[in-house]
Amino acid sequence: MSNKLEFISLFSGAGGLDIGFELAGWNCLYASDIDKNSIETLRQNRGTVYGQKVMLEETIIEQSDVREVNGRDILEKIQRKKGQVPLLVGGPPCQSWSSAGHQLGFDDPRGQLFKDYVRIAAETGVRWIIFENVRGLLTARGADGKPGSALEHIRTILLDAGFQTEVELLNAADFGVPQRRVRLVLIGYKVGDKPPFPSSTHAKISTESGLTKWVSLGQCLSSIPPPLADEIIRPNDSLKAQLSLIAPGSGMKSPGKRETTRPGGHWGYKQGAFIADTGNAARTVTASAQQDWIQDESLGLRRLSPRECAAIQSFPPNWKFAGKRVDEYRQVGNAVPPLLAYHIAVGLRAHIHATTVQEEVTGKTHSKLNPLKERLISAVHYTIKEERRNGESRRDVAPRRVSRLTLVGEN
Repeated sequence: MSNKLEFISLFSGAGGLDIGFELAGWNCLYASDIDKNSIETLRQNRGTVYGQKVMLEETIIEQSDVREVNGRDILEKIQRKKGQVPLLVGGPPCQSWSSAGHQLGFDDPRGQLFKDYVRIAAETGVRWIIFENVRGLLTARGADGKPGSALEHIRTILLDAGFQTEVELLNAADFGVPQRRVRLVLIGYKVGDKPPFPSSTHAKISTESGLTKWVSLGQCLSSIPPPLADEIIRPNDSLKAQLSLIAPGSGMKSPGKRETTRPGGHWGYKQGAFIADTGNAARTVTASAQQDWIQDESLGLRRLSPRECAAIQSFPPNWKFAGKRVDEYRQVGNAVPPLLAYHIAVGLRAHIHATTVQEEVTGKTHSKLNPLKERLISAVHYTIKEERRNGESRRDVAPRRVSRLTLVGEN
């Protein structure tokens, strides 16, 4: 087993994970995605210099369907033998496990793609995998309909393939990303290779521990040039009148049946109808073109642009995105924040360098799954209780589609 810091990337998207790992000293040898705009994004940014790093310099970039990708073919293309590349990274499409995707999970073909991810991990002989997904996967239901059973099923499949797994929920804001974005990160490892999750560098409130306060949306936007004229999206007069009554940090509520555990009896805020609070870390950037609005002192009420959303996600300022505006929003919103990926990559790199004697893993397997952290188990139990209380009323009105808001300057 080689300890060279090299990795293979699947479901690469716009390159969020790849950027973070390369900045941490790893080299991406192969990147793949089925989306043509994402692949064009990677190709046009290959050779981009960020800091002292030439991005994706050694990367073979391919548009491909992971169901048709063979690990042996990847190894041949990158001129490596099985077991020589230590790491596989990627996040199989998360929409089927998200609330936006109505948590269809295994009933959605996208929910099955992780099996190909595991297959390629076995075919390439990697020692570690980094798997990122939405936080909803923690409590998603599997075939038995029980909250949490989908993740247990995924971890069991990985166990059968020789990977023990550790799971954590990481908030990107805790690592310097100007965004409150909580994602599930799973690290799969062979016997004796358990790596740590990164420690937070930031906190919502600065404490005596020395952690820096979260980076705010305002701080982020002040660090980049203002949007160009063709990047500005304004609301129509009707929507502008409604939004003018809303304070920053709030939005237009989505009507729904009253739920006893939800103050105000609503489901949340309508998509595309929220005024961002620039004094706080941004809300989660989604893959939708209906991003939050801001009250710009110079430009008035306007929507966050794709370039601003990319900055909120911590993409390099010179990273270009291919496609139309809607494609840019989608690529940015689906990405792993590069800065979060960087901290994960640094932790794994330190673990490898600190391991002076590698335990032989050939022929050894894990006998059973490690238990989840107590905090994560509690979240699953809460979901069960909340479902008992509000599940029937939720099923009566969901899935719900919020009508599209008409905008000025949207394309």
